[in-house]
Amino acid sequence: MNSTSFSFSRPFWAGLLLSALLLTVCPVSGQESDSLPHPLSLSGYGLYDFHYATGSIGGAALMLDWQVGPTYALGVGVEYAGHNRISANVVGMARLAGTPQGKRLCLENRYLWRHFPALGKQEFTGALLLGGYLGHARLHLGLCNRYMAELVQRSNGGMGTVFEPMNVMFAAEAWLHNPDCVGPQARQWNVGVCWSNYNDFVIERVANWFFSLKGLYRIDSDWGVIAEVGIHPVGSLNLTASYDGWFCHIGAKYRL
Repeated sequence: MNSTSFSFSRPFWAGLLLSALLLTVCPVSGQESDSLPHPLSLSGYGLYDFHYATGSIGGAALMLDWQVGPTYALGVGVEYAGHNRISANVVGMARLAGTPQGKRLCLENRYLWRHFPALGKQEFTGALLLGGYLGHARLHLGLCNRYMAELVQRSNGGMGTVFEPMNVMFAAEAWLHNPDCVGPQARQWNVGVCWSNYNDFVIERVANWFFSLKGLYRIDSDWGVIAEVGIHPVGSLNLTASYDGWFCHIGAKYRL
């Protein structure tokens, strides 16, 4: 079996270089001392996914978030959904501007790798987004590149690589209570709605939307229960039909 060789385009390297620069500069240039008392948090959830193209899918995901400094955070995550998909992501987020009330403008750099064992294919996506955190609302808008490739070489010597040079990513969330509040001001429970074309382990084309309802219940200052249920496009490898499937995530979050 030959390995696939990706030839990354300039936006990938530009995003990676920008993330490295922000990691170096932002922690010392921030004027607000709002770093969390617990800089690490661990989240995990079980997932159930159903649609007519692939049937029932069960699995689990684990994510680690690190508040590196007052204005920079990193996150890594893995997802396992059996023979359907295995995914891993890396996310870097830098605050560009903020207010004393906690509103902020952030730059987010995402990298997502997905492997589809049953199909013998893999996918790699890199993205750069601007995010506005406005208290009860969150808005994200950005662009991404995607590579899709077969893992096994074809009989004619090709690897079946497909490159999508540009795709728009967006997300809009609205919460009953401000989800960014910590300490005594944090509410014990919260609910929100989300409309987007991506989540932690899936980046769809811009016309393929997710609609979901999210919930959070804080057991104490360190532990919380998280849940999400929603509908999403039917299909695999970002190829969809005209009707939707549904998904459910239930898990917990712990601040280390």
